[in-house]
Amino acid sequence: MTNIYHIVYFENDKSIYVFFRGCNFACKGCILKISPWDCHLPASLHSKLQRHLAFQTLSLAELDSLIKKLKVERAVLGGAEPTMDEELVDVVKLLRSHNVYVVLLTNGHNLNADMLQSLEDAGLNEVCVSIKALTDSIHTYYTGVSNRRVLENFKHLSGCQIKLKAESVLIPGLIDIDEVERIAKFIASLNSTIPYRIDAYLQVPGTPWPDAPPERVKKAVEISQKYLENVSYLHGDVPVVGGVRVVYPRI
Repeated sequence: MTNIYHIVYFENDKSIYVFFRGCNFACKGCILKISPWDCHLPASLHSKLQRHLAFQTLSLAELDSLIKKLKVERAVLGGAEPTMDEELVDVVKLLRSHNVYVVLLTNGHNLNADMLQSLEDAGLNEVCVSIKALTDSIHTYYTGVSNRRVLENFKHLSGCQIKLKAESVLIPGLIDIDEVERIAKFIASLNSTIPYRIDAYLQVPGTPWPDAPPERVKKAVEISQKYLENVSYLHGDVPVVGGVRVVYPRI
């Protein structure tokens, strides 16, 4: 049985986002604390999905059956943390057998050379590492874990054949413009062509940090572009093109 508990389908680009249970970080501002379901779904669907919180995760055979019913060109394997799943390599193999372009979104902590080789052999196309912070004290405070292994694994990834991207969440007052700039410098020290995306923080109840204003995120992009050739951003003001529907659990 996999750790997959939720899948949504984006009609515009025929892609799926696959949610895995379990994480080795304890991020104070994790968006899944707001809701374990995809944030692009309307509130009415979130309330229906709440009944499925204890729903059984998918088997590989069930995942295969779902994929066969869809026209899927791209799959993003994401949060919580996919590398916690012992069947991750088999999930990648299954998706690649359907000619799906597979992206792994990970915190990078578990992605050592052995795991990376197994995923590369399985046909993984792309890795996007979410670098929470470059300053270890900030990273440890925010996630409960040192970033040493994350940065080591990212350095190794930068020399591999798998396409590599990075992203960070701008959190006002914690992982702010200055910290994002440090991350951009680190990435550029390895390869200035690595794409980097800056996401705007959405306030999680019980945390002291407010939503990240669009202007602040754009300023961080502008500064990061001094070091990197390809910098983008994601903010709540950016609309989703096309429809989004729930594939799993069935509601």
